[in-house]
Amino acid sequence: MDEPPVTVSPRVCVRCTALTAIPVVVSEVHQNSGPGFSVYACPDCAAVLPPTPDVFTLLPAPLAQAAR
Repeated sequence: MDEPPVTVSPRVCVRCTALTAIPVVVSEVHQNSGPGFSVYACPDCAAVLPPTPDVFTLLPAPLAQAAR
């Protein structure tokens, strides 16, 4: 049985603010309350954005060890 095609909603690029039909997730924002959200970029901008840091590297060492 054939699966239906995957559709992706257009998103705004975080770097150039252009609307892109091929969004790339470049970051995820986590929140204390409510749902987080994804940050998107167009393929050209996604290639030059720095990698998202591991959240455990941002915590002081004792907290990072306890969280893992």
